[in-house]
Amino acid sequence: MDNKTSGTTKGSQKPKRPYLTKKNGKYELKVRVSTGNLTAQQLLALKDISGTYGSGQIHLTARQEVLIYDIEEAHVEEAISRLEAAGLKGGSAGMRVRNIMSCVGDRCKNCAWDPAALARELDEKYGEMDLPGAVKMAVAGCPFPCIRPQLNDIGIIGRILPRLVDEEKCKGCGMCEKVCKVGAASVGEGKKSVTDYNLCAMCGRCVLYCPSSVRIAEKTGVSITVGGGGSWPVTEGPILVTMIGLDQVIPLVGKILNYYKENALSAEKRLRPFVKRIGIEKLKKDLLKGVEVIIP
Repeated sequence: MDNKTSGTTKGSQKPKRPYLTKKNGKYELKVRVSTGNLTAQQLLALKDISGTYGSGQIHLTARQEVLIYDIEEAHVEEAISRLEAAGLKGGSAGMRVRNIMSCVGDRCKNCAWDPAALARELDEKYGEMDLPGAVKMAVAGCPFPCIRPQLNDIGIIGRILPRLVDEEKCKGCGMCEKVCKVGAASVGEGKKSVTDYNLCAMCGRCVLYCPSSVRIAEKTGVSITVGGGGSWPVTEGPILVTMIGLDQVIPLVGKILNYYKENALSAEKRLRPFVKRIGIEKLKKDLLKGVEVIIP
């Protein structure tokens, strides 16, 4: 069996392409898929590329990417050209920002807000950015996230801070209490909805499900975790900030990436050992300067 190598042809002056790997004499091509969304035309293009140049088999990876198997070396460049013509490209491999994942967003009835646009903007600005190690990101629309952003190097988790705006119109129906997963919302004295903010996960379900629309989102934003990892040992990243506004996310992620780039040791190929060495409190002190924080 051949060892996995970069996708450059021997003697070629082209830069290494870690998304192209050789195995058993043929190549595997990893395709970046922003936020896990493909058009019907792109799906047909992937089908044609795999059927024409590969084995006809396509793998959907855990990071919402596509892997095309068994491309003959003579057809690699043509396969990549066909991929680019469909508006797709290889990526999400090597020491750089990997494919940025997103949940289905506002297609989910429990989503606090739609994260797909934010994930796409992050991908456009930082996707494939060269770094001392691999950095994986995931963006979720609520704090009970199906895509487990807290197990990524950078996890972005949607939050809504709820508020009862009209106590007189609250009918005490108990829907907020029914949908709250952490026991923070309840019907209190006078049969009016109340919130225990010491328990509140800021998921926004009490806002989304309120039949009288008397609960609103006082603040909308995200939590950010850093240094998580899904491989053994599975580790949730510590919270860098509990809640910031959506407009603060892009610049703060940039600060995190640049801070890692400037301060990582050669052995720190992921954020997990880097965060452990630096310490979350120092990271908060250094990274949150100038950031408008809603909840530290």
